[in-house]
Amino acid sequence: MTNDERTVARVVRLLPASPAVVYDEWLDPEALSDWMCPGPARAHRIDLEPIVGGRLRIDIEEDGVFFVVMGRYVELDRPHRLSFTWTCSTWPDPSAESLVTVTLESHGDGETLMTIRHALLPEDLVDQHETGWADIAEQLAAELAVAR
Repeated sequence: MTNDERTVARVVRLLPASPAVVYDEWLDPEALSDWMCPGPARAHRIDLEPIVGGRLRIDIEEDGVFFVVMGRYVELDRPHRLSFTWTCSTWPDPSAESLVTVTLESHGDGETLMTIRHALLPEDLVDQHETGWADIAEQLAAELAVAR
């Protein structure tokens, strides 16, 4: 494993919707509030400016602790890929910037193979983020199954 790989959380999940539907979920604040935070955490406010260079902010509460995730959109290629920077107010260095890339591939009839790759993470937070993204992917799959 290279040093770069030790700072990457990666999750792959098959979703019951087309890439266009999944992509749009990632840019809809109301939809994100339903699945973006791994329970018991909840997003209380989500502000998105879904243009390259636009900002994103997610205000989160988990077990009485409030924190903020912020970033900027780096790539928006509907319906195949989106990428954004990610900083978190609870990290040891809250100014440390990581990069989330979501890749969406058509798979079967009306399904999408989604890969979330969260790079440049503090090494001691990789496992936590991999678990969190896996929970988020599961919550997104459940939301999309209900919408079918």
